[in-house]
Amino acid sequence: MEHELGTLYEAQKIELQIIEKETKLQTAPKKLKEMDEELKQLKEKLEKEKVVFEELEKERKKKEKELEIDKDKIKKVESKLYEVKTNKEYQALLKEIEAAKTTNDKTEEDILTLMEKTEELKKDYESSQATLQKRGKEIEAERVKLDAETKSMDKIIGELKTQRDNLLSVLSNELTSKYNTLKGKRSGIAVTNVKNGVCMGCFMNIPPQLFIEVTKNKKLIQCPSCNRILYFAENE
Repeated sequence: MEHELGTLYEAQKIELQIIEKETKLQTAPKKLKEMDEELKQLKEKLEKEKVVFEELEKERKKKEKELEIDKDKIKKVESKLYEVKTNKEYQALLKEIEAAKTTNDKTEEDILTLMEKTEELKKDYESSQATLQKRGKEIEAERVKLDAETKSMDKIIGELKTQRDNLLSVLSNELTSKYNTLKGKRSGIAVTNVKNGVCMGCFMNIPPQLFIEVTKNKKLIQCPSCNRILYFAENE
């Protein structure tokens, strides 16, 4: 029985490799979709920053043009000061000029604020561009690697299944049947190691006397908690 249990344990180790690779194969499309979604979100973020940046630039240029027009108006009004004939007209022009200058001062403040915001957004936009470019290259490398892995995965899984089946073929039908039944009920793990009196399948303690029997690997013993076949592999 010791040889049979050892063979069964080796088959189980191969089974775990099969499970790992089948899981990876099944999750590959999801991984690709997640990477595509990440890139999409980065591009959308960049586009939004670009729109805001361009809007602020338009607003700044608009105000600069308004300021230029208003300054020209002030010059024209100032030139009229020398043409007025009454003090009343003179004072009215002065008030008009003062009001225009106050408005211009406010416009200049707005322009400076817009310039500061634009500069900040420009830095954010350039940073987002760099992030998108860097992450884009990383994702493309991941995609190429994942594609290569998935293309060879079917072949590898087939080879592993052949190795597993070859090991199981030398065992009795009864033992193979028990293995397959437990594998189906216990998420692919029918045989598990025992370490320090603990079943490594369900991580429950087993009775001390039973543990001693398991360490001998002389007969088929199943975990009292999860019913998996117990095997003692000291170095694993």
